[in-house]
Amino acid sequence: MEIVILVSLLSLYCDFTDAECLVVSPARLVVKHGDPASSNCSSDTPVEMGWEATQGGVGLTDNKVKFLRWRVDSVTEWYSTPTCYTEGGLCQKQLNITVYKLPDRVSISYRKYPDPMVEGDQYLLQCLVQNIAPIGRLTVTFYKVSTNGERTVLYTQPLNNDIHQLNNDMRRPVNESYSLQFSPTSVDDGAQLLCSAMLDLGPEGPQPPPVMDSNRLNTNVHYKPQITRSPGCFSMSITEGDTLSLACSVNVDYLPIIAGLASMVILLVISCFIYSSYYKHRRMSH
Repeated sequence: MEIVILVSLLSLYCDFTDAECLVVSPARLVVKHGDPASSNCSSDTPVEMGWEATQGGVGLTDNKVKFLRWRVDSVTEWYSTPTCYTEGGLCQKQLNITVYKLPDRVSISYRKYPDPMVEGDQYLLQCLVQNIAPIGRLTVTFYKVSTNGERTVLYTQPLNNDIHQLNNDMRRPVNESYSLQFSPTSVDDGAQLLCSAMLDLGPEGPQPPPVMDSNRLNTNVHYKPQITRSPGCFSMSITEGDTLSLACSVNVDYLPIIAGLASMVILLVISCFIYSSYYKHRRMSH
């Protein structure tokens, strides 16, 4: 009998505490910096509740209520954790809010001289994303667009961190630079190189996620001359249609000429000797 009473009292206590528990809706917000934001806190039974927040905080209500709204006209805090609570802090529910900002500018450049690019050489492409937040949700993609409009992804920088693990500094706007090694080929001549910055803000964020493309970097690939050697002559040739005026300088090898002349002299001497001997023999016979 005592066990039955204890179980009944425990059941009543659990029902009471569950009724006192708060519900925040929506539980997660993704807000652009400077835009308004709001969320509702509700309870199954009337309680005294309030919102603790650096922006839009609401003190504990004098009367017991079932609903209490948190609202700000312009979100300016980069790291905010509005929390709904009841009297004495018996129950608390926190609103997860992510404040984002699109970059002011996305630019692409490369570091290596001389300019323009040369086929087969290595170039360091750099994508600069200026004043963007939060950095942990940024994805940067390098890609090229060929002369016929075909788009090819060269590399995608993955997300840095889980959005729930970002600290205050990682949520503030920052400038970030990403790099990629690029070696142009003959098919890249006339193509354009770009990079894009995308904020992956999850299902609560804007759909599709906001994307910003960089400026377009023209490749203008120059082809490396192929040096070939032919017997007695050095020549240069360029493929893929570019023309080049060539001055072919002939290198004369005099050794074969000297050897040929020496052979001719020896043959001439032998011929003269044979002729002279034969001629004298004929005269003496007569």
